[in-house]
Amino acid sequence: MPTTTTPPAPVSVVAIDDSEDLLFLVRGALERSGQFNVVGVAADGEQGVAAVRAAQPDLVLLDILMPVMDGIAALPLIRQECPEAIVVMLSALGDASGMPQKAMSLGANGYIHKDGRIQALPEQLRVIISGAMAERAARKARDAARKATDG
Repeated sequence: MPTTTTPPAPVSVVAIDDSEDLLFLVRGALERSGQFNVVGVAADGEQGVAAVRAAQPDLVLLDILMPVMDGIAALPLIRQECPEAIVVMLSALGDASGMPQKAMSLGANGYIHKDGRIQALPEQLRVIISGAMAERAARKARDAARKATDG
């Protein structure tokens, strides 16, 4: 008897960036992959926090340099609204700016430099998601082991 495996549900995404053109390209690249579903977009951090609150996505793509509220200010608010979401910074700022380190210290799961290779974005995100999921599983296992030895 043949068995059929159900493909995994697409990862729900909220993309936050002040460039409409980039949002259009990101949405296209992600949805064409068949593994992502963009459920919300926003043009600044304030709108982004509201979009995350409403959609409760699996993944948030967050620009850093935006009007009204930048991504660094929005990051802790997004973490508060949707603590289980994987947050990936998508920025033109390079390593020399110190922003990747700052974003990671504030709770981002990854940092992707905007370098024009939008077609590589789905694969880059899959790698970050896999790493974040493995990290969560390891943390849960450590917590369970601690609880078993303490209890």
